[in-house]
Amino acid sequence: MNPDKYYWSNRASIHHIERLLDFLPKGSDPESILQSGKPRYIEHCEVKVKSADGHRRYDMLIEYDIYHPSHGIYFGCRSTTLPDFDHSEETIKALEEWNAILPLALRRLNNVFPEKDFSCRLRDTDNDNDRTFWPFWISLHEDESPHDVACVALRIIAVAYQDYIEGMGLDVIMPERNTIAYPTIKTAFTLDAYETFIKRFASNVTAVSKVNKRETNIQEAIRMFDIMLQGLEEREIVIRNEAYECCWCLSQNISDIEFSALIKTFFHLLTLRLGLGSQVKTPWQHIIRLFLRYDETPFKEQIKTLSAQQDTIDHMSSLLSEILP
Repeated sequence: MNPDKYYWSNRASIHHIERLLDFLPKGSDPESILQSGKPRYIEHCEVKVKSADGHRRYDMLIEYDIYHPSHGIYFGCRSTTLPDFDHSEETIKALEEWNAILPLALRRLNNVFPEKDFSCRLRDTDNDNDRTFWPFWISLHEDESPHDVACVALRIIAVAYQDYIEGMGLDVIMPERNTIAYPTIKTAFTLDAYETFIKRFASNVTAVSKVNKRETNIQEAIRMFDIMLQGLEEREIVIRNEAYECCWCLSQNISDIEFSALIKTFFHLLTLRLGLGSQVKTPWQHIIRLFLRYDETPFKEQIKTLSAQQDTIDHMSSLLSEILP
């Protein structure tokens, strides 16, 4: 037998076991668990609930299979058919009961976790054996704490089950699956990031322009920005990074303070060129989604707080006056 047969599986599994050490006996060691195979399944039952008809026990459970790290850590409800009842029939009833509880559980989960949408995370099981059945399960994401997310969610679901059993709180209509809107994902260094910047840029110009000058000022502002970029590229002050859809990296000899001064000077010059009475606001949160440092590390919005010496400001003003006609 190849002595390295399980190397990669065990290597990947250690990470998940370490995340669950709080639920294991004190002193548990991931490598010892993997070598012995005990426990094969790391389980933590947060709450137990008996079904409305008394035929099934519902364990609100966190579980992990140490020999299948690709499955990850997951949590949900495991239905166990109690003695003297037919498991096939109880599986159907467990699923029917969960479908009745689902709208209430989903509403409460999304209320408690406003930045998450559990309607997109509920998974159907692909097995039914040993008199157990999972009506649903949820993957625990890497950035989620087993305690702060899984345990809290399981307690919410358990209360929803209990309310169902007691006939309470079930006046909730489940939305059709095709009506669920996926959350908008903000990206950086993409065409979308550039287009979003242009929209914000145009909005900021509009805010300080007279009504009859808005469209003209927007067109001129975008033209000036494009000319500035081209001029900076020609002088190799910024370099287009083709590894991204839409990204410019600063040259190695341009500091954060100089970049901050460059952007501030551009918006000051833009305001003067357009003859505006008020300064065009700099959309820093969008600027930093287009530019990277030389080593490809991103900027934080705090770059706007950097203060340059007067000679640096004068240099940037001279540079931009040279670039912009």
